[in-house]
Amino acid sequence: MSDHESLGKAIANTLFPLADHKLRRGVHLSIEDVELFDFVKLNYSELAPFYRRYEAELLEGAEGYFYLVSQGAMFGQRQLSKGEMLVALTIAHLYRDPEHRIRGTGEISVDHVIARLEALKTMEDIARVMTETRVKTDLHPAKMRETVLDAIKKLAALNFLTLLDPSGARFRCKRPIHRFDQFVTQVESVATPKDAEVKANHETE
Repeated sequence: MSDHESLGKAIANTLFPLADHKLRRGVHLSIEDVELFDFVKLNYSELAPFYRRYEAELLEGAEGYFYLVSQGAMFGQRQLSKGEMLVALTIAHLYRDPEHRIRGTGEISVDHVIARLEALKTMEDIARVMTETRVKTDLHPAKMRETVLDAIKKLAALNFLTLLDPSGARFRCKRPIHRFDQFVTQVESVATPKDAEVKANHETE
């Protein structure tokens, strides 16, 4: 079978439209998503060159997930906000620490995330990142919780997390959360979150 025939067979598969739609939106296809993951795995040699024609790289994470990185203007450039990135890094930090997961379930709560944020950053630093402003600002606890919940839901939409309730107050991490592992140590710096967040943002969307 020629390369064109192999690609045609992959595109004709009923799973291709959904997998393609998700990948172009920045969604990660995790090994937990058995059908879509297996489809991309089995057809990787056809799909990788296909996406390069759109100036995008189809990549596989060592922990078991696929994602698309746009390297041009055809698919556009998507990035998490600084606040979403800070929440993602904090969740990855928590995920590496079993003490902060509910024993036996792997569950993490928004309260765990907020508590770890407050332990790693000053409230002023958190407020600046969440509101994306350089001036001194305050972030009311209720508003901070709302902002963190919004970030959790965004991360779930990209398949980094599985929500255990619609509000985002409880969730479990999925394999793609490991994309943030290399940046976790950097989030522990209280001085400024900028370098770790900006660098991570360029490599996660």
